[in-house]
Amino acid sequence: GVEIDLDRRRVIVGEEEVRLSRTEWELLAQLAANAGRVMLHGELLARIWGPEFRDEAHYLRTWVSRLRAKLETDPDGAPLITTFPGLGYRLESPPAE
Repeated sequence: GVEIDLDRRRVIVGEEEVRLSRTEWELLAQLAANAGRVMLHGELLARIWGPEFRDEAHYLRTWVSRLRAKLETDPDGAPLITTFPGLGYRLESPPAE
């Protein structure tokens, strides 16, 4: 139930558009552009906040938590963003039709 349109900068959950902050959008865009691939903490931090933030994993945990709260609205549903402790995050690819 999540639709991400990178070109139009829109996210639809269910039938409603979800508003994201600039940082939330940048994080989601990075994950979506690499869906199905684990993105390393340092890689995400450097791309979004700059190379001087490569070791600031607490920033990333905070922002991923915010994204999950907005996008993963079904407590019984499969997670959209999977955590790989000590490594990074992966946005799950949609199941094949």
